[in-house]
Amino acid sequence: MKIKKILLLVAISCLFVACSNDKEKQQNDVNLSTEASINQSDDMNFKLNLIDGGSISVKKENTVLNFNDEDKATLFVFFTTWCTPCIAEIPHLNKLQEKYNNDFNIVGVLLEDKSNDEIQKFIEQHKISYKVANGENNYLLAKALGGVNGIPTMFLYNKHSKLINQYLGLIPEEMLEIDIQKAIL
Repeated sequence: MKIKKILLLVAISCLFVACSNDKEKQQNDVNLSTEASINQSDDMNFKLNLIDGGSISVKKENTVLNFNDEDKATLFVFFTTWCTPCIAEIPHLNKLQEKYNNDFNIVGVLLEDKSNDEIQKFIEQHKISYKVANGENNYLLAKALGGVNGIPTMFLYNKHSKLINQYLGLIPEEMLEIDIQKAIL
């Protein structure tokens, strides 16, 4: 009889402990969710440094992203030098940049720690004809856009900084071209 009372007391204690931990976990989840939404709405103001010596100003206010890129539609392409699909899409991106040069810019955004000299060699080796940004602020842009969960990842904006489409992985050139035509209207 004494053992049953002890076991019952232990079982009730475990139940209270389990419920209290669950409540703490829910509170922690709320805190994390709040931090995430605060981070998503943080104002940011920075420049992307381009390999050619130029820069692109990026300003995020609440959830609105603005950048100066010659009043052209812009495709931000997040990549690394070791990413095979990223390298495979370079000729297609070059072709689109050349075709829509008057109304459209492509900006390669490197998510890798490389010197400008290393990136310049990569650009020459793969005959990249579009702008390439290098530096710590590339990671700020990824954060401002809500994060990059894989590469290649692309974000297409019209000249008014309105997001037209977001892509993950290799995208057929024809599909991308249709969206570019919408973005430059």
